Amino acid sequence: MTKKKKKKPSKELLSLFEKDAGKGFENFNKPPTRINVFARARKIKTWNMFIQLVEKENIAPADALTIILKHLSKSTSAWNKYKISKDPDQRGAIMMLLDWQQKMGARKLYDHKYLKDFCTWTGYKRQGYSRFQDDLTRFKAEFGLKRKKKKVPHSPHGF
Repeated sequence: MTKKKKKKPSKELLSLFEKDAGKGFENFNKPPTRINVFARARKIKTWNMFIQLVEKENIAPADALTIILKHLSKSTSAWNKYKISKDPDQRGAIMMLLDWQQKMGARKLYDHKYLKDFCTWTGYKRQGYSRFQDDLTRFKAEFGLKRKKKKVPHSPHGF
């Protein structure tokens, strides 16, 4: 076998290396700056702001939509507000739930199989009885079925 001879770098190349030797290390000793992407994402209020963030962070559109879907499915209040309440296909299921609640009461409905059926149809997640009551109130408000507040006369003397 023959050995390959190592070529020596040319003098021009060496002079370029020497000139460029210290450049680029000016910021090396400074601590890195932390950028919290989630803090910037919380400020998003419109679709255009979201598009600008995605373009700035160089996120593929499919990945961005996957992130949105995961966020909506994990956040039960957002899921109830946007997917269940605003979806015209779910209106019948919500009306049936409110009808069941009116017939048997919220407490019995919470432990009944009807609520399990509603969860299967809509993707609703049970997280406790008080949360369930809040969600029923929100659904009633969406359909204009919320109870009106009673007007209580106040005494001028405060007792």
